Amino acid sequence: MKFIVFIICIFSAILPNNTPYTSENDSFQNEPEYIPIYDFSLNMLNDTTNSQIKLSDFKGSVVLLNFWATWCGPCIVEIPEFNNLYKKYKDKGFEILGVSVSDTKKQLEKFQTKFDVDYKILYSSPEIMNEVNMNYGVNSVPLSYLINRDSYVVRGYPSAIIGEYWTNALTTDIEKFLETSSEKSY
Repeated sequence: MKFIVFIICIFSAILPNNTPYTSENDSFQNEPEYIPIYDFSLNMLNDTTNSQIKLSDFKGSVVLLNFWATWCGPCIVEIPEFNNLYKKYKDKGFEILGVSVSDTKKQLEKFQTKFDVDYKILYSSPEIMNEVNMNYGVNSVPLSYLINRDSYVVRGYPSAIIGEYWTNALTTDIEKFLETSSEKSY
């Protein structure tokens, strides 16, 4: 038994670490297979035309798709971090879509009187939101996904993106995918 543990330790020390974060100089050689987005159409808060926004309309941009709710404390805490990231990268092709998993338009408007959100807030009827939530595996909030310029989900963040560690990881990912052009082969 000790011999097997020893062999496993030796191999884990010798074999390279093939995670996406192996080295800053690694390009996309260690990237996993990406998942195509599930497209949806939702209403945008503060849109006077009452038109719907489709996720696929953002092809060519790097998108942070953030599932959240007004009643979720960690969701509210990450808003300032997202506002800063949006201001920093929006002119480079970065978008944040805050998808409210359960709030009504009235609830979102009331929320917006108390909290500044600089990026797009999306919502819809409970029936449509149930379908979107199901297709993105939303069982709890906050939950975020990073989508590359080719409309593929490239990263998932299963909790609040707050604090230096998570903000730095997200910033690194945003910069990495902003540097690539659309239709690049990985």
